[in-house]
Order: sequence, then structure tokens, then C-alpha cells
Amino acid sequence: MHRSGYGAEMNYRATTFVALVVGLAPASPSLAQTHPADLVGTYNGGQTEIGTELRLEANGRYEYYLSYGALDETSKGTWTADANGLVLDGDPVKAPEFQLLETKIGKGKELVVSLAVPKEMDAQYFSVFLLQPDGNVSEVQFPEDGALHIPMTPGKAPSKIAVAFSVYQLASQPYPLSAGKRELHFRFVPNDLGKVAFEHHRLTRDGNAFVLQRFDRTLRFVKESPETAAKGENGAAN
Repeated sequence: MHRSGYGAEMNYRATTFVALVVGLAPASPSLAQTHPADLVGTYNGGQTEIGTELRLEANGRYEYYLSYGALDETSKGTWTADANGLVLDGDPVKAPEFQLLETKIGKGKELVVSLAVPKEMDAQYFSVFLLQPDGNVSEVQFPEDGALHIPMTPGKAPSKIAVAFSVYQLASQPYPLSAGKRELHFRFVPNDLGKVAFEHHRLTRDGNAFVLQRFDRTLRFVKESPETAAKGENGAAN
């Protein structure tokens, strides 16, 4: 347990209890302290190959989006500010999942891995990671029909596999390949794919920018002027 955080929580509870006993309302952080008016607005973090925006509302809510190649993600939730930057806490989302539907004893000297995806998705964006007994890892992309046939070379047969959607940095748990297990059939369930539930995620202040590390890129969000923001909204409306 983090003792300093625990102590702060106990101090707050004690202060609240004393206030109740003497008939006083406990003090609470004001909106101005946690959501400074000068930070409210729209921030652009776009760069080469990336379109991204962060909007901070006066009521403590935020909206965020990112478009990066084949990847699109959004997030909504609450924001707070301190001397070091911003902290985002996203609304709950249901994470995507890989479901193992069936395993079979295979025939021949090959490993068969199939993946069912929704009609609007392309199986070729998914892949299988193969963990070799020596610790090496290789990646094999699914073909269009979502069925992989991997030769099982003696002495080099994988000991575990995981199914992945690398664009979104998603992967299943690793599945051990026991003796004779040669066919595995998976299904990808998108759920809230593309929606992010930031959990007390910090954007560090750097001069006039707030910095977010996302998908191996450094995003610098700089506040737009009211005129620029208005033009962007009008363009979107048109």
C-alpha cells in the first residue's frame, strides 16, 4: 500500500468527520482549482501522419480523438490539472477480446490457427505470435480467409501462441501448445474497440504544450486560439 496516499486519505476523512461533528460542511476543492479557466479550450496535437485533438470543458469533462493510419481512437471522461500537467480519467469501456472457441487434435505436421472477425473487418490486420522453445518470437500475418497453416518443423515447433491486433496493440493471452494440439479456432469480439478508458493518465506540461505518449509517438497538444477553433468547428459542420 502506498502510505503517503493512505495518510492523505485518512487526513481527509478525519477532517470531514470533525466538520460533521461541529456542524460545518467540509471544504472541497473548488472548480477553479482543479479545472483552471485558462486551460479550457481545444488543443491540437497533429503531426505528420497523425490527426489528434483534445478538448477540455469548463465542467471538468474532456473529449479526445486520434487518427493514425488505420487506427482511430476516442476517449471521453474527466480532467483535472495540477502544477505538472493534466490528468485524464476516461469513462468506462468494454475492452475488445479474443475468444478461444475450440481446440482440436490436428492431423499432419502443421499448426492450424483460424480467426473469425466481424464482416466489416479484415483478417489480414491480425496476426499470430509464435513463441519458440528457445525464447525467440516470430509473427505470422493472417491471410484474407483468416486461416493460417504453419509447418511444425521438428525441434522448432512453437511452445505457445498468441493472437494479436497489432494496429491497436491488442493481444490475447499466450496459449500453450500441448502435445497433439494442432488446431485452434478463435473469434475477435470488438466490443468498444477504439474507445479508450484512460486511468489517471498524465499529460506532462512542457512549456505551452501538454505531452502524451501514445503508440510509440510523442504527441504535443497546443491550445488553439478561439479563431482557429471556430474555423475548425465550422469546417467540420460544413
